[in-house]
Amino acid sequence: MMNRWPPSIANRIKVVSISEDYQKAKMVITRSWLNSAFDKIMFGGTTYSGMDMYYGMALPLILSKKGIEAYVFTKEANIKYLKAVKTNLTIIFELTDENIDAYVDGINKNNKHEEWLTVKGYDKENNLCAETKLLTYVRNWPRSRENENSH
Repeated sequence: MMNRWPPSIANRIKVVSISEDYQKAKMVITRSWLNSAFDKIMFGGTTYSGMDMYYGMALPLILSKKGIEAYVFTKEANIKYLKAVKTNLTIIFELTDENIDAYVDGINKNNKHEEWLTVKGYDKENNLCAETKLLTYVRNWPRSRENENSH
């Protein structure tokens, strides 16, 4: 599904692997003339769009397995471009059990939780090219709370 999402197609982002528990994923952004400047360096916006998309899709799936209906969005981001991207970019996403437990605890106590998560992007030679810290905000769906209040 993620490979058919229009922003993924437009930016040449492809999901390569996702763990069964959704806690780890690898994506590749294929560098092409569509997402690079005249000097063949990948646009920063393309890099960022690949680094921002996974947690917002994975966290609701992970939390639903724990009986929590939630929505997720990036509240704030800090991206460091460490090296020009002149090749395909491999992006690594990784959530720990501690991350998930913190979201579950925060939602159970306050109906919300936010936490900084890190994403790293590597070029073809395995050089770290970009690192993004995302303040990922999770909140119970309002309709879930309405259903609880009606019982």
